[in-house]
Amino acid sequence: MIEIAKIVKPQGIKGEVKAQSYTNVVKVFDVMTECLVGDKVMHVKHTSFRQGFLYIKFEEINTRNEAELLRNKLIKVDKELLEDLKDEEDFLVDDLIGMVVYDEKGDLAGQILDIVNYGASDILIMECNGRKYEVPFVKDVFRRNGKRLEADSKKLLEVRI
Repeated sequence: MIEIAKIVKPQGIKGEVKAQSYTNVVKVFDVMTECLVGDKVMHVKHTSFRQGFLYIKFEEINTRNEAELLRNKLIKVDKELLEDLKDEEDFLVDDLIGMVVYDEKGDLAGQILDIVNYGASDILIMECNGRKYEVPFVKDVFRRNGKRLEADSKKLLEVRI
């Protein structure tokens, strides 16, 4: 199971919830019929995006009080669903963490330890030779090479935080 969103708060009086999406594979919200919310299986009645947030109505939740109990719960789906829907050049976070990255010359650029997002873009936390650094995960710096991620050595030096 992969986390795809976090419920922020109830929305309205009929049991709808507002959630923050964790995935760029937004097609998943159009096709998912059930998901895991916390440790409960929930059935999705409808979803929509408004003002950058995801809104979900679950079959099992019909009041604001019931929706309030879902606050801060994570929404998870099967990894296979995301694999089927993602673009070929995209990576899932689960695939990136632990990945060893090399530059175009084959030299070690580092290993991805974690991924954070401060708003503008995803930031890879990497380690190389015992030193940790942060790098924005952008196409100017990284490109896919088969199932691997390859870094542009010059750009990598420019953007290291």
